Amino acid sequence: MHKLTPLACSLVVAFVATAASASDVPHRAKPIENVNTLEVFQNGIYHYWEQNRSVFKTGKKAGKTAYRMNNTFSKDMPHLFSYGGSRNWVVRSGALSKPPVPNTLHALSGNKVSLVRRGNTSGTTIELKAYDVSGKPIADFLRSHNNQLTKAAQSIGSGYRFAKGSVAYMPVMQSLRTELVVPEINIFTGQKTINGFIKTFSGKVPTCLRYEKRAGSQPYAIRFTGQKGNNGTIEIFEAKRGKVFCEVEGPSIARGSYKVTTVNGTRVMTLQFPDKIDPRDVGIRLNESDAFDLAFIEVKKPKPQVLPGRIVHAKRDFTDNQYRFNDVAAQSIDKAMKR
Repeated sequence: MHKLTPLACSLVVAFVATAASASDVPHRAKPIENVNTLEVFQNGIYHYWEQNRSVFKTGKKAGKTAYRMNNTFSKDMPHLFSYGGSRNWVVRSGALSKPPVPNTLHALSGNKVSLVRRGNTSGTTIELKAYDVSGKPIADFLRSHNNQLTKAAQSIGSGYRFAKGSVAYMPVMQSLRTELVVPEINIFTGQKTINGFIKTFSGKVPTCLRYEKRAGSQPYAIRFTGQKGNNGTIEIFEAKRGKVFCEVEGPSIARGSYKVTTVNGTRVMTLQFPDKIDPRDVGIRLNESDAFDLAFIEVKKPKPQVLPGRIVHAKRDFTDNQYRFNDVAAQSIDKAMKR
């Protein structure tokens, strides 16, 4: 049996629900109405991951509605709009590649912009939801993709607060095209093909799925059954906790389905679960669940292997639980971090 390592995901596409309601925002920060997303990027928008910082800012116009990006990044910050600490890869025609770094912004209708790599069809649309965080504790707005405080945030004392005029932004994002994303390539499933993966984990041999560790969580294991062409059924079991190898607890508690398709020239198997299964217990965060599906991806290059990942559907909203900031808020954060 094989142990699957975490399915943490950070995306080239910037990575679910719609924007957070006011009650979800730390300290009930007040929403700011009628914020212009393009103007925010023209002034510069700041993003922090631990001690790393990036600034996305438009430069000269590159067309009627296009702008070149003058972005800056601290030494260890990947050059992506959305980043959560794990390694990012996209898969096309079976080949792993690093995601393209956006260098162009396009102004769109509906208060949205898109970030793309010039000449590339991939990218992210973004609409910013703004909140007045003046006087609010800084640490509570520095969060991970799991909506937990980052390590850097935990080291900031409660006395550090945002200066007057500080604004935090939650981006609501969409992928411009459907993408296959692999968060981590150093995962051993022992299989080179989707067919081999299905065969291995049929019968009596289960495979366990990554889950979000939280109060009330329930890990699951699955087995494949009832294959008919490129479709089939999955039996779902409660998995034992704390085991090195995958073990189930009792009989099957539900059934789901799987489907093998080709996306971007790559064979991929997506899994569908009944409503009774919390998406967080199969590796999909709530803020991603409208746009992402759990998938097993057949990689051919640089070596044949089946890797766990996600299919990110085009034009579906998601967030990454991470706030961005205006320059006033960024100065407060830098001071608190003693940058």
